[in-house]
Amino acid sequence: MNINKNLCEKLYLEVKAKLQNEFIRRGMTYRGSETSIWKLVNPNTDKTYFQTILEEHTQLSFSTTFNTMYLWRKKNEVQSREVVNFQEDYLELFTKFLGYPNPQSYISEFSLTLHNYFGIKNEGKIVVVQPIFDANKDVPPPDMQGKFPRANEQTVDSRDTECLLELIQLFHSYHQILPQRVYDQELIIHKSDGYDFNETILNLNKTNCIFSIGFYSNYFFRWVLANYAYPYLEFDEKNIRFRIKYFHPILEQTVWSDFYQGSEDFDVGFICKLPIQFGTSTVPCYFFCGLENKATLAMTMYLCQNWKNLSQKHDTERDLPIGDAPFVMVMRVNRSNLKEIYCEKVVVLDFE
Repeated sequence: MNINKNLCEKLYLEVKAKLQNEFIRRGMTYRGSETSIWKLVNPNTDKTYFQTILEEHTQLSFSTTFNTMYLWRKKNEVQSREVVNFQEDYLELFTKFLGYPNPQSYISEFSLTLHNYFGIKNEGKIVVVQPIFDANKDVPPPDMQGKFPRANEQTVDSRDTECLLELIQLFHSYHQILPQRVYDQELIIHKSDGYDFNETILNLNKTNCIFSIGFYSNYFFRWVLANYAYPYLEFDEKNIRFRIKYFHPILEQTVWSDFYQGSEDFDVGFICKLPIQFGTSTVPCYFFCGLENKATLAMTMYLCQNWKNLSQKHDTERDLPIGDAPFVMVMRVNRSNLKEIYCEKVVVLDFE
């Protein structure tokens, strides 16, 4: 059976991780090169510990012809090719060891890749837009909204950088091309009468997906809000709160929700997916918009951990799964525990 190189590498790493855990559980360790864990022999049985552990977990037995180094050799083979021929009996063995009923279930789960889900084409760029604060005087301008960079310097919010690192780690863990950071002020020029977008910075012919960090501090999101998101989202800058439009099943029409705003114990924000038109290309854009940076970070971590299940979530008011549609998901986050996160409302943006 021919399998993709990324699938082969993923299988290798997962089998190795489980084997390492079994060593630890048995009070064992190993030293030496990368191959030591696969070749270490039990002197009482003349079998490798790898084979013994496989037999215990899969309830299969093997003759002495079992190739202890098969998976390691295949992992090395994919360094020079995109597809490798993998023996089906070995594939069944290793996937069963990982707890899958058959190889196809393992392959099917892998087929939902990050690139498939986020709509990223081959060789396409992934961009993360992070706000940067530019101060040319001791007192920050009003639109900083409480952000205080040092005078005459540019700075970023540390939690925004944590969001960036979460996204990079997500793509790194799936052996995918890593996102590239772009600052909002490189894309957007703030003028007294609005925001101008600089298309040349993104090189949009190669940008397939954009992640945007931050709410009113991010000029890119403000540009999107003014040009694309205003039918669905409204930001009350004076009171630092927002509301969203949703379909009311009783009134049978779209209405605005009550305003969402933070409290002493909870921060609030939303994850939003919108297709944005750049020239002749439509790019899926994902926005992590917390009223404060705690919600922004918590929601970024939430997407990184739950992206596979996101498409199965349903509109709060309608029996309508998100699927591939644009959406807004309002989240409330405990300020003292960012893992305590609640989904307040899900809206599938299929209305005009």
